[in-house]
Amino acid sequence: MQTHKKEALVWKWYGVKVLYKYLVSGKPTPEKIDTSYNEHQIFEESILLIQAQSFDQAYELAEQEAKEREDSYTNVYDQLIEFKYIESLDAFELFEDGRLASGTEVYSRFVHTSKEEKFNDFLTRYYPEVVESEEEQIKRNFILRNRDFN
Repeated sequence: MQTHKKEALVWKWYGVKVLYKYLVSGKPTPEKIDTSYNEHQIFEESILLIQAQSFDQAYELAEQEAKEREDSYTNVYDQLIEFKYIESLDAFELFEDGRLASGTEVYSRFVHTSKEEKFNDFLTRYYPEVVESEEEQIKRNFILRNRDFN
């Protein structure tokens, strides 16, 4: 008779990319509209460090963590902003043994593009924030990142 030993599951570290959306409700107070105001859709990509025993569990735990981070507040234009988890996009198993240290890679991905795509077009498409001027970045992110000032 053959005995099967139950293998203990090993806890591993994963970087899980999650996507949030800022939902804006209500009309802005007209006298509060300034040059920073815009009506763009805003998504936030975040990479969470998750300890789990499998990819499936990493996704599950990341979703729980992401939902706990959901929030709502009123912006400086008197609009309701809801920070909502949308979905987990990807997971990356960290192959570091033992403790995490400074410089540990927590996420990477391969981006496939056509041979003809120019580098600046690639940056504009996948990383628009790096081709914007600093002033444009500040305008775009001020209201969302500084909700405590509202």
